[in-house]
Amino acid sequence: MHRGHEIEKSFPDYFKNFELPADVKEEKLQAYRACKTQKCDKESFASTYEEKKGNFSDEELKNPSTYSLSLFWKAKDIRRFTVIDSEYEKPYKIAIGHTEPCCGVVKKSSSKKSSHIDWWLYVNAKPYLHFKIIGDFDKHYMSLKKGKKNEK
Repeated sequence: MHRGHEIEKSFPDYFKNFELPADVKEEKLQAYRACKTQKCDKESFASTYEEKKGNFSDEELKNPSTYSLSLFWKAKDIRRFTVIDSEYEKPYKIAIGHTEPCCGVVKKSSSKKSSHIDWWLYVNAKPYLHFKIIGDFDKHYMSLKKGKKNEK
C-alpha cells in the first residue's frame, strides 16, 4: 500500500461516549454483511450509530455495540438476521468478505448461539472494498448446508 493511501488508525470523535471492550483486536475474519442499498457501499457499511443518526437512549449510548458495524461469520445467522429485521425484504443482498485490520478492530460474540462480530471502524475506513455481493444468497446458503451434510 502506498504511504499516502494508509488509513490513520484513529476513531471517530463520538467514540468518546464509551469504552471499547478490552479484548478487541485487529483481526482478519471472514464475515457476512446484509446490505441495505443492495450494494457494497458506504451506506450499507455504516455503523449502527451512523445508520440511526444518533437517536439512542442514554443506556444505548454507553453500549460499545451501538458504535460498531455488525457482521456475522455464519451464513445461518446473517440469514436469520435478514428475516427478523423488517428493514430487509427479499430480494435482500448479502455480501461476503473479510474484516481487515487496516479498517478497525473486531470482537467476536462470546455467545455460543450467535456468530455476531462487532467491527469498530477507524476514521475514513472503507470496509466495503473488502466485500462482494453474493449473487444468490439462498443458493450459497443451501450449498453450505449440503456441504456440511456431506462432511458427516
